[in-house]
Amino acid sequence: MSSSTTVYAISGASRGIGFAITSLLAQRDNVLIFAGARDPAHSAQLQALAEKTGKVVPVKLESANEDDAAALARVVEQKAGHVDYVIANAGIAEDFNNPVFSAPASSFTKQFMVNAIGPLVLLQQLYPLLTKSSTPRFFVVSSVAGSTSFAATAPLIFSPYSVSKAAVNNLVVHIAREGEKDNLVATVVHPGMVLSDMGVAALKGMGIPEGEGIPGIPALTPDESANALVKIFDEAKRETHNGKFLSYDGSEIPW
Repeated sequence: MSSSTTVYAISGASRGIGFAITSLLAQRDNVLIFAGARDPAHSAQLQALAEKTGKVVPVKLESANEDDAAALARVVEQKAGHVDYVIANAGIAEDFNNPVFSAPASSFTKQFMVNAIGPLVLLQQLYPLLTKSSTPRFFVVSSVAGSTSFAATAPLIFSPYSVSKAAVNNLVVHIAREGEKDNLVATVVHPGMVLSDMGVAALKGMGIPEGEGIPGIPALTPDESANALVKIFDEAKRETHNGKFLSYDGSEIPW
């Protein structure tokens, strides 16, 4: 591997936004992308991308699974020796329209584990390799649903999802502060209202008819969202991005 190769690790890479980001990055020269997925062997499009480009390494990675994350770190260590960008993209969105007074604790726990603990486990296992980079970057693909300001006025019932995203947003604040000594830039990004499989299922869970979006919120394709997010990844600097919560268009979102 060339010393000029930029190394990425991304979770949730087999579909939706994650696959769109992986595909976009794979178009570049001098990149190596470790693409985490729950079942990469059975992801036809991820395997095809890996074979076509020679720049994508599919790796089994279930969110919050410490053994999987440790195995990923070993593969990265063996093939690259370091990682420059860690993108925690894997997430779930369930149990919409179930009031906080009746939503089961198990729904909160499940979404908290995937959406908040998952990025933590991924970062902890890859951090020794991230600190070997001259430009270490950590991004969490979160949601405006994790904004307490948004949740206070949103005409939606989505407490398990919203709480899990608020938790990971707060986590990144700690990561940004504690990672300063290692020159880390850690940022939360909102991908927009994306019409991925998960996004469409979430809209259905909210009772919004297929083909329609949330009034006042533009709907994006996974490719449109990926293009906007990768622009943020490329431009991220300590002075402007560290510890920030940014929308896909680059605007800052209130916590």
